[in-house]
Amino acid sequence: MDKEGVRKTIEQLVESEYDRLQAQTRLREFQDASTPPLAPSEFESLDAFLDFYSRTQDHEHSLESLNTDYTNATEQYDQAREALSRALPMNARLNYTYEGTREELKDQRYEIVNLGPPGRGQIQVAPKRTQP
Repeated sequence: MDKEGVRKTIEQLVESEYDRLQAQTRLREFQDASTPPLAPSEFESLDAFLDFYSRTQDHEHSLESLNTDYTNATEQYDQAREALSRALPMNARLNYTYEGTREELKDQRYEIVNLGPPGRGQIQVAPKRTQP
């Protein structure tokens, strides 16, 4: 991997970690706040059943979409983590200030450490605390 490839991999790592944590939070909040509609023992009409069915489908689609977002972000993170673990020496700390295009990450500082041997993907990413 060339220098530009390493730079892009680190950006992908930080962005996908942020996305993964955001998706995980949204998924938990949805699960905590929303339950599938309870089926009555009897539907008074076809319209009542169709209303129930629509609400059930909406709930399932929302849950599926949130799970897909989380899975996609995790896959991106795992890909970057594995690639970077081949380049970053084991136990070496990399202090990184985000340089990508995502406004919500602009100027955020991170500490990135490879905790395992090359290719094992044991990368730790943590926000770096600023000194007061």
